[in-house]
Amino acid sequence: MNGFCFTVDENKCVHCGRCVSSCSSVILSLDEAGLPRMKDGVDGVVGWDGCYRCQHCLAVCPAGAISIFGKDPRDSLLPEEMATPRQLEALMRNRRACRRYQDREVPREEIDQMLQLLENVPTGSNMQTLGFNVVYRKAEMDKFRKLVREEAFRLAERGIYPGNFSKADWQKQLDWEPGRNPGDMFFVNAPHILVIHSQKDRGQWRTDPVLAAAWFDLICACRGLGSIIMSYPVGALSHMPELEKLLRIPENGYYSLILGFGYPEYPYARGVQREGIAQIRELTF
Repeated sequence: MNGFCFTVDENKCVHCGRCVSSCSSVILSLDEAGLPRMKDGVDGVVGWDGCYRCQHCLAVCPAGAISIFGKDPRDSLLPEEMATPRQLEALMRNRRACRRYQDREVPREEIDQMLQLLENVPTGSNMQTLGFNVVYRKAEMDKFRKLVREEAFRLAERGIYPGNFSKADWQKQLDWEPGRNPGDMFFVNAPHILVIHSQKDRGQWRTDPVLAAAWFDLICACRGLGSIIMSYPVGALSHMPELEKLLRIPENGYYSLILGFGYPEYPYARGVQREGIAQIRELTF
């Protein structure tokens, strides 16, 4: 990266210093005129020794005087446009794992909009190393699910089962399949899958994909789409190196789950009521 394009509109700046105090990288300071400036030698440096790329300086400025990465503060969404607590509660209570899908695709444009929202997901030290590999076309998904299923049954004949599953576990999945996931116990007939991967040994590389998956799950829910976070196909693919390569995970990449998504086969009439399940303990010191 050549530079962060950090600029200050001196006519708008109110000299409050919020940008400096909110800078997690501690690379901003006020000059003699009380205007924020980036420290020498850090422009273009990403990470602990430079900028976290969090844009807090742009977001916290009450006058909209700061721009970074060429972003115009006037293009930012405003806090008053955020979901209310009641709206968030409705989203979370009406979200559920979906195992029955319609036989149609989500438009590519809508999928891209959803993936762009994931650029806002928190990552360890804001490393932003996540990659998103998606199957847009149901025809391609049908090819892949067929390849995985056929190879899984070939492996089962040799006593090799998905992940650490035993023969009994494998049989249980087979028994459940007709009523639970007809014909596809691996990808539950989802028309699309999303594989979120991180770079090993960068930031919180094990946690970041899981957090992003939870975000994507809620993004699907707010758009009326069904989704499911799956580890079973990952276990199956762990014994299928040639098929796993088709996911195009980078050589130093890490993934632990696959998300299926699409239009749900039928709508739900109401959300769930799970009060009393959470195990809450107060900590005192």
